[in-house]
Amino acid sequence: MVKSHYCVYDCETGGLFEKENPITQFACVILDYATLKEIDRFETYVKPYNDLKIEQAALDHTMVTMSDIKKKGIDVEDFVEALDKFLKNYNASKKKPEMGRLVPVGQNVTFDNRFLTYAFKLCKKSWKECVQDNFIDTYPLAKLSWGIKGDEKLNLGANCERAKITITDAHGAMNDVEATAELLRFFAKKLRSKKGDSSETSTRKSGVEFFEFKCIK
Repeated sequence: MVKSHYCVYDCETGGLFEKENPITQFACVILDYATLKEIDRFETYVKPYNDLKIEQAALDHTMVTMSDIKKKGIDVEDFVEALDKFLKNYNASKKKPEMGRLVPVGQNVTFDNRFLTYAFKLCKKSWKECVQDNFIDTYPLAKLSWGIKGDEKLNLGANCERAKITITDAHGAMNDVEATAELLRFFAKKLRSKKGDSSETSTRKSGVEFFEFKCIK
């Protein structure tokens, strides 16, 4: 499991609901499990499918145009087939195949997973067979790092600003992916800084004492 690579990805969509709105653009990068350096990337526009509606408000928000979708987009069946093959090409060799699958990474990644699950199921394939069930979401990592008062903005742009990461053309799929990958490296650097060692030692209470709390007056 340690040698499983990371897959950072982002979907631009025609709305907020996977059963009503389609994926309009997808992008991802594969990062090396140890160095977090980019190994490969994949991106495409996707043509409308299954009579799902692309809302104008979504186009305005994501900066995807109908012209791009019609001229550069591919059918959903071709999208799913190509992405499935691309991702599985980077699975690590393991006795248990599921442990060698890519570790999914994204900003609010459960949103993207809903749309990908729907599209894959529509094409009689499984999104879960491409990536591990466990995932890394940069949103809760940002909440742990910067969500002190409870009213902080924790979207991708705000998180990158705090981490001093330059983000251009926010909401373009590949631009968001590159920014999220940099954010992952930012958090990984902090986590790896002590290489698993701690300069402080603490004694963990056991038994009944563990459940005794002191109220601050």
